[in-house]
Amino acid sequence: MEQSTRPLEGLKVVELSIAIAAPSCGRMLAYFGADVMKLESLQYPDVVRLFGSAWARTPEYASVFTDTSPYLPEMNANKRSIGLNLKVGAAVDAAKKLIANADVFLTNYSTPAVTDLGLDAATLRALNPRLVYAALPAFGSDPSLPYYPFISWGPNQAPLVGLDAVTGFPDQEPAGVASFAPPDYFAGLHALMAVLTALESRDQTGEGSWVDLSQFGTTVAALGPYLLDEQLSGTVVERSGNRSAWYAPQGVYPSRGEDRWVAVSVTDDAAWQGLAGLLDRAGPAATGGETGFAADPGLATAEGRRERHDRLDTALAAWSSTRSAAQAAVELQAVGVAAHPVNDTEAMLVDPQLAEYRWYQAVPCFRFPDGDLVGGCALRLEDTPGHWEWAFPTMGEHTAEVLGSVAGLSEAEITELVEQGAAYVPAEPGLSLHRPYQHLLGLLGLKGASR
Repeated sequence: MEQSTRPLEGLKVVELSIAIAAPSCGRMLAYFGADVMKLESLQYPDVVRLFGSAWARTPEYASVFTDTSPYLPEMNANKRSIGLNLKVGAAVDAAKKLIANADVFLTNYSTPAVTDLGLDAATLRALNPRLVYAALPAFGSDPSLPYYPFISWGPNQAPLVGLDAVTGFPDQEPAGVASFAPPDYFAGLHALMAVLTALESRDQTGEGSWVDLSQFGTTVAALGPYLLDEQLSGTVVERSGNRSAWYAPQGVYPSRGEDRWVAVSVTDDAAWQGLAGLLDRAGPAATGGETGFAADPGLATAEGRRERHDRLDTALAAWSSTRSAAQAAVELQAVGVAAHPVNDTEAMLVDPQLAEYRWYQAVPCFRFPDGDLVGGCALRLEDTPGHWEWAFPTMGEHTAEVLGSVAGLSEAEITELVEQGAAYVPAEPGLSLHRPYQHLLGLLGLKGASR
């Protein structure tokens, strides 16, 4: 299918990044047409490459192990990979030639690290006054700040700023969300907004910008209402599990089967009357001995229900545990109560909303020509939609191409960089890979989808 022009086509982005924060921003820019050129080192590969895949931990795949990580499509789809060892001066010079012809430089390495490489904002903006220099270090770029020299990851940021302190159940220790590190994604989304804003400013003034974005600051911003409440009223928000300060009953309740749950939220008095009638009709044997919910005046208001939240949880859990999560959700929805099964990843793969959204696609790339699984983008533009052209670049896949066409190096200069270890080209260029689960893509209706 012929694609319409994407809104960021023609935009050149040089990305020096690691893990999630800056890569997630670059991925969205690439989805909408920006030419995102990721600088990568074979000696110091991005952590998402280091994960690799369990099936590739063999001598046969040792040279291409960093091309097998299932995380690569989630962070590097549509990007071009330029292999440069920035510990070598000639590689830094080549990177500067790229940046001199770029619109955006995007990095989430620490400010001291990029400064030591000679890629600090002052140097690069002097080289390219129209450059939007977007830095996402953990604690900003001001050396006078107390945390300036520290290095941090998303899972470190969450406890540092108090996010973990309000996550979990009141009778248990804090439960941080370390498996996907929300602070990293907060920073990536803030960076996307900041880069687009700076580009808009450049269109009006002709001048580039230095975007100094602290991951610490973006995570604190997520807790703004809590901080303001404490400052104005002295209220310290405590862990509340699956409950909120406004609604009752609200939570996640057991359903029939192993580790199956249904999420329920009664958001107003009308919904409560629907739930109360449902429980009363089920009878005390189905609600742990409780009855008379609809007629109880103490439960007619949200305040009263919050005061007896434990009692309501016990009754609702007794009722839901005799049903499948889907059945419980349907019965609750029928009486006006917000409810839905708690989906695991297996359920999400066959979720009808995601299927219609075409969230998962099998997109070919250099190393996986039959397609690799790529997740979608939540931002949808009707007239100028984005799309995936390749799942991810193999390490150094575009080194020669980009150093020639963008940096202006000759073929001899590129060859010299490669020979002295300052630049890298793909290992095993003729080796195509196939994931063990490749055949399952067809069962999901994904086999052969390229856009």
